[in-house]
Amino acid sequence: MRSAKANFIKQAKDVFRNPMVLVQFIIFPAVAFIMTELVAKSNPAIPPNMFVTMMGAIFSGMALINTASGYIAEDIERKSLRFLVMAGVKPHEYLIGAGGFVMLAGAVIAVVFGLIGSFTFEGLMKFIAVE
Repeated sequence: MRSAKANFIKQAKDVFRNPMVLVQFIIFPAVAFIMTELVAKSNPAIPPNMFVTMMGAIFSGMALINTASGYIAEDIERKSLRFLVMAGVKPHEYLIGAGGFVMLAGAVIAVVFGLIGSFTFEGLMKFIAVE
């Protein structure tokens, strides 16, 4: 399990080194906040959580999947995946580390979406589970 933890930490550091990935984790909640405040609250015909749920779905479909696949592709390009295999890292440990970080980051951003959308606790738990 140390390998999974080390890979988790490596992936977390990679997010902060790669500004394009970091922007994906910031831009979707920011757009949801701006659209909710400027459009949804001033127009009674628009449901108050519409932009939050829409941006949350886009975030899950684009940012999380791109980030996870980008981690694996980057490790293959740098040949670091080969070194991890030679070091004895099992495939499931690698995926737990990489996927675990993506899941945790997605849950944190889902909480941010929930705060923007003023979800109840039950609604927030459902939103995080779906995210």
